[in-house]
Amino acid sequence: MIAFTDLGLSKPTLSALAEAGYTEPTEIQEKSIPIIFSGADVMASAQTGSGKTAAFAIPIIECLQDPDDKPRALVLLPTRELALQVEEQFVRFAGDFGLRTVTLYGGTGYVTQTKALQRGVDIIIATPGRLFDLLQKKLVDLSMIEMLVLDEADRLLDMGFMPQVRRIVSRLSKERQTLMFSATIDERVHRLAAEFLNSPVTVKVNSQRIDPAAIHQKVYHVHEFSKDELLINLLKENQMTSVIVFTNTKRRAAWVKDRLRDAKIQAEEIHGDITQSQREKTLSRYRDGDFPVLVATDVAARGLDISSITHVVNYDLPECPEDYIHRIGRTGRAGRSGVAFSFVSEEQRFLVKDIEKLIGRALESNKPVPPPKTTLPARAFARRMA
Repeated sequence: MIAFTDLGLSKPTLSALAEAGYTEPTEIQEKSIPIIFSGADVMASAQTGSGKTAAFAIPIIECLQDPDDKPRALVLLPTRELALQVEEQFVRFAGDFGLRTVTLYGGTGYVTQTKALQRGVDIIIATPGRLFDLLQKKLVDLSMIEMLVLDEADRLLDMGFMPQVRRIVSRLSKERQTLMFSATIDERVHRLAAEFLNSPVTVKVNSQRIDPAAIHQKVYHVHEFSKDELLINLLKENQMTSVIVFTNTKRRAAWVKDRLRDAKIQAEEIHGDITQSQREKTLSRYRDGDFPVLVATDVAARGLDISSITHVVNYDLPECPEDYIHRIGRTGRAGRSGVAFSFVSEEQRFLVKDIEKLIGRALESNKPVPPPKTTLPARAFARRMA
């Protein structure tokens, strides 16, 4: 294993890394940083928690060095939560250089963001929708962008952002360096790379088998109507103090939060219908330990880095096995161990096989939970399944 000093980093960056507790580069950092320094385009694949944000943030900061009046680096990513997480990394490492960063995302007013742009920035971190809106209003100038990052490229595709991404990229210089990071590299991502990158160097880390070894994973085969009772029992029996519960829909997240509160368990929810300011307040309170259970949709599956999370519960299994990896990767961070429980109803059993194929081993299975003695009224059932 090499050290950060072997990567040719400057003293301010090495000092910031040491202060942040980074002792040695992760595999994706070790492989990507020298290639980025060479000026080549990069197509990189790495699992969640691998340190990929620092893998592009550090060399971008090193390459920019001195502040300027116009933005020279642009990071495009799919969600507001991920944008805020990436912003933290850039602020952490760019401080001694005096480089200025602005984060642009929807769900909040334009005033603060446009004022930051007017003051002058070096690095823009943005979701495609908000950045394209600002471009149309002629409130942002991308003509001097030297380095472009497409972060979580697979999710940019999945969430339908490519029309905006294409319009944004069309405003950039063709002389730029482009870096594309994705949890998976499939045929769609390859086509995207061919469209935006110039003879990219491919970097793959942990691509053959994804196995979060620090996370104890267990499956509970359970009737749909028994999930609430099982969740409440697990929370109480295991004395969980920092838990994130994933559901597949916004309405079900609200349902689970209400059932937990009925059981006298403090819980809050975040999903796409919650305003950005409220989501930030909720996450801040969760980080501070004000309540033990956060119920969320996949808006929190990527970019949420809270090292104190001890347990993840998949109230619903995700349809995509890669999303399972991102969800459980919210625990077992910063060298800690974690626990992931997944509730599997009869209708979702086929999804377990896809997950096991992806991680390369069978999941530990608990004995089936018996169905409830009573069933929900039809109206409640319809609300719950929505």
